[in-house]
Amino acid sequence: MIINSVFRSRILVSCVLAAFVLLVTPVAEFAQAKAALPAAGGSLVGFIYDKDMKTPVPNATVKLRNLEKAMEYESMPTDANGMYRITGIEEGRYILGVTAAKHDFNFDYALVLKGNEMAKLSVALQEGGQTTGVDAKKKSFFTSPAGIVILVIVAGAVLFLVLSKNKEESPIR
Repeated sequence: MIINSVFRSRILVSCVLAAFVLLVTPVAEFAQAKAALPAAGGSLVGFIYDKDMKTPVPNATVKLRNLEKAMEYESMPTDANGMYRITGIEEGRYILGVTAAKHDFNFDYALVLKGNEMAKLSVALQEGGQTTGVDAKKKSFFTSPAGIVILVIVAGAVLFLVLSKNKEESPIR
């Protein structure tokens, strides 16, 4: 009696039909349809800072230009924290530029961005293309006081070795 009531249950019939549909449905076609959809592309996020590398730059616009296809991507203006975001970027090599209230800045190096990945890049804006902390007139090591001291020591050691050569010594001594 219990067996008859279990097999006549609507819940059991629904579960059996659902399992049958799942087993018969071609899942491979759904996977291929998902793979055929165009890729969303990569994204670039980061912060824009002033030359002191601490003060955020609001309302700056970041631009990317593809070096092969000359396609351009542009961000919305940066927020109060200097954060920007560019989405939907195709895979490739790009050059970066920033338009701020003070000036336009172009960077001399290429970025390689991967499709469907997020890249993070924060930059500090400084006019003239110089990086912060690098002295423009770098002294040669050999004209610095430490370099001169080392040159004098090496020259003295070489002269000592050359002039201190004694004549052949006797095997008796």
